[in-house]
Amino acid sequence: MQGSAHGALLIDGSLACPLTPERLAHATAGLDDAVIRRPSEELTALITAREPYLLRLKQSANASGALRFQCPAAGTSPSLTCPRFDRLHQRGPSRSTAVDLTDARQRAAHLAAKPRGLPPQPDHKTGELPKIRHQHTITLHPGDLGHLDKFRQDLPYLSPSWRGTYAAARAMTEGLNGRLKGHDLDLSDPKNRLAHGRVAQTILVALLVAVANDHFLDAWRHIHQPPAEPDTSAEILQIPAEHIDRWALAGRSRPPPAP
Repeated sequence: MQGSAHGALLIDGSLACPLTPERLAHATAGLDDAVIRRPSEELTALITAREPYLLRLKQSANASGALRFQCPAAGTSPSLTCPRFDRLHQRGPSRSTAVDLTDARQRAAHLAAKPRGLPPQPDHKTGELPKIRHQHTITLHPGDLGHLDKFRQDLPYLSPSWRGTYAAARAMTEGLNGRLKGHDLDLSDPKNRLAHGRVAQTILVALLVAVANDHFLDAWRHIHQPPAEPDTSAEILQIPAEHIDRWALAGRSRPPPAP
């Protein structure tokens, strides 16, 4: 758990319900890189159990970069049930409906199958509750998380979508790093980066990467794109035969003028 904003918890880069069980909130605390790369069945189960507590994106970023998130207990298809939310918003019990127990989708969609947020007993007073409990949605403006904003990410940490995206991005990054270090420019050699100062080093590294990328693209073109053949189908300017200087073509000068 990294922080909070408007009462919502920032858990591994995702905003979550303030009633998220501590066991789920701290599921990744203290884990080393080897465990993260190959999560166990227990860790995978905890990551999956987190999903119903995560705030859902209600509206993508606007021109100012503000995002709108919805409480997981709000809406017509909530991902969890919450007695505190029902009390504050005076939402009565839902009308009972028949469920086909042989249909896995209907069983999963029923409120009885969803996790239940458990507020502390006795619960906080209404005026002391966080903003996420007084409203169905909250707006996260740039700067609301302060220095913690660098931790926020759009995909839930270690979820299947996160791992699929991260694996491809990591492979591309590590591959590019290896090529830059093994390239003739050798970005890892301090002798090729003699400029002093952070700004000068940043600009120099950007120029070296740009030059290396140009070399990579040029090598790819030589391998995958054969040289263009002359276009014989293009229209060529035809000069009438009577206008051709035969003497010049034969390598001789014009005859002297007649006396």
